Amino acid sequence: MQRCGRPANLRIKFAVMSLPPSTYRIAACSLKAFVLLLLVGLGWCVELPAQELSGDQAVYADGKAKIPLTDEFQFGAMMHTQGGGITARKGKYKGAFRIAWFGADLILLKHPKEIKISNPIYENGRSYVYGKQNAFHILRLWRGHQKLRSEKLRKDAVQLSTHWRYGFSLGILKPVYLEIGYPDIPYDYLATEIYDATAHFSDNIYGQASWSNGLDQLSVVPGLHLSYGLDFEYGNERFEQRTLSAGIACDAFVTPPEIFAAGFEQNHRLFVTLFATFEVGRNWLR
Repeated sequence: MQRCGRPANLRIKFAVMSLPPSTYRIAACSLKAFVLLLLVGLGWCVELPAQELSGDQAVYADGKAKIPLTDEFQFGAMMHTQGGGITARKGKYKGAFRIAWFGADLILLKHPKEIKISNPIYENGRSYVYGKQNAFHILRLWRGHQKLRSEKLRKDAVQLSTHWRYGFSLGILKPVYLEIGYPDIPYDYLATEIYDATAHFSDNIYGQASWSNGLDQLSVVPGLHLSYGLDFEYGNERFEQRTLSAGIACDAFVTPPEIFAAGFEQNHRLFVTLFATFEVGRNWLR
């Protein structure tokens, strides 16, 4: 009679059961070590999104800044190709990359053909622009949108943004006053008079009168404003800003502002200028 052999899997089972307990402990420790090494390796290879630092966090707070900004305010000086002025704006953050603004500019705008001259006989007279009827200022009331293009990646770096502004331009005309000599050279006395192109000439104009003359005779011309620019923010503090901006601006008016009197230079209703601003301000959390 032939003896039946034991199944192979049954023999393996008995063999494993016969192993000493120390072998089981060694195998369990080896498995734990393998899993731990696998997790460490994955930690080096996989970059977790929660640990990423934005440029703002890395620059200002060494990775500890986790609360986004909500508001900003800046003001500063403006220079442009036909004069200068002041500017101010208030902004509200619309996410991490956009800011909605409203603001105002007050600028002096000169006619491109203005040339100052002075009385050749009386050197103490203030220089003036012959034929200029009004000094022209613009009050702009605008809204704007800024978009972040390149954020700071380290301290002392520059953040680059672009912006659009649009709104209303209120042209303000102030009459020019001159000091007029009487009767003829040599003058016996001086009189302060509003400029009259039909009565005041280079031989009887002593010089420009005080700027305060004519403030009670202002007139306005309505118009529209549009501008585009680049913003370079280089402040090293999270809640303090220093910004240099440069761009192009356009102001169009319903009627041509009368800067020069009739018969001198032509007055225009459209003004296109290049500008640069320097602004300081603060950010904060509401």
